[in-house]
Order: sequence, then structure tokens, then C-alpha cells
Amino acid sequence: LAKDVENSVMAWASAWSKRDINGYLGAYSEDFDSGRMSLSAWKQQRTERIVPRKRINVDITKLNITVNGSMATADFEQDYSSDTFNGSSNKRLSLALEGGRWLIVKESVR
Repeated sequence: LAKDVENSVMAWASAWSKRDINGYLGAYSEDFDSGRMSLSAWKQQRTERIVPRKRINVDITKLNITVNGSMATADFEQDYSSDTFNGSSNKRLSLALEGGRWLIVKESVR
């Protein structure tokens, strides 16, 4: 199960790096906690931030996965670079097993 979660996290980072907005947004659950924004507004904001970039690279290191039934947590270091911004952060993704796929339900910087 941890390998399946790892594959989902790496596919999410890969879609983001390729600016594949459908693949990127497809990694998120319809129950995603988008904070104070509606899910549709959050998706629109992400699209506006990702699609216009000429280049995006998302590297994930020190990935640690915990699985508890149909829920999982992925903690990792994320190095992000694009034509407009470079930064590193410690991230946590909370994922839920939905329809045979691990989907992101919460994303936070630690």
C-alpha cells in the first residue's frame, strides 16, 4: 500500500512538473480541503498559476509514508522551481483511498 501511495505522490509531482493541469488536479479528491476557498475557485487559481509557466520542476526527497487503512500521510521535502519562483518546503499530503486511487484530501506546509 505504501508503494501505491508513493506512486500517487510521484505522479502528482510529475503532472505538476509537466504542467499537465488535468493530471495535477486529478490527483485531488472532490473532498479536498481547499481552505477558505471553494474547490472550484481553488482549482481555477491553481490553473492560473500553473498553465502560464514556461517551466516547472518539482522534486520530492525524503518521502515518508504512513498508511492507516484507507487513509495515508506522505511527508517530504519539496524543491519547486519555475520561471517565476524557486523555493523549498517541508510538505504533508493527506490522502484517501477512493475508487482504488489514492487522492489528496489535504495539503499543508510543515
